[in-house]
Amino acid sequence: MSEADENTPFRLRLLRKMAVGDALLARCMEGLCVGLLGLMVLTTTASILTRFVFFHPLNFADPLAKYLMMWCAFLGLGLALRKGEHIAVELLRDRLKGMPALALEYLIDGLIFLFLGAAVYYGLGYARSGLGSHDPFVFGISMAVPYLSVPVGAGVAILQLVLLSGARRAGRWEDAKPSTREQPQ
Repeated sequence: MSEADENTPFRLRLLRKMAVGDALLARCMEGLCVGLLGLMVLTTTASILTRFVFFHPLNFADPLAKYLMMWCAFLGLGLALRKGEHIAVELLRDRLKGMPALALEYLIDGLIFLFLGAAVYYGLGYARSGLGSHDPFVFGISMAVPYLSVPVGAGVAILQLVLLSGARRAGRWEDAKPSTREQPQ
């Protein structure tokens, strides 16, 4: 370990690693969502061609595109959360400064965490209910596969929220270390 690492508090190093983890998870989710979107385009294009050009529709294409869209939307939830593009009332947040703004930010993050936790919990129950049914048009897959998009997407969003919170705290820590202040341990 270098001397610079020894002088950096453990908590700050952990928060920096959370920032790196946040960026890595976001890149992976972006790639996965782009891939799913590409598959949706291919599936829909094939469906249109076979239906209107060759007059032999692919029965699996429409439901498969819907399932891919579900997965893309729920996996993209964490990305929207990371960029602050989720539903938010900004009127109060924009008027607050300092500690009240920080407290409101943590309250909002906590409420989002609770909502996503409920989505994971109830989504798993819903996915479990789909184990007994199958979609005959999409190669007979279990309906649990598309239903799992809800708890998996919400779980990834929870992970993204935790990492993002750590990344934000690391940034604040860096901003709050003028030479006149002592860094907290």
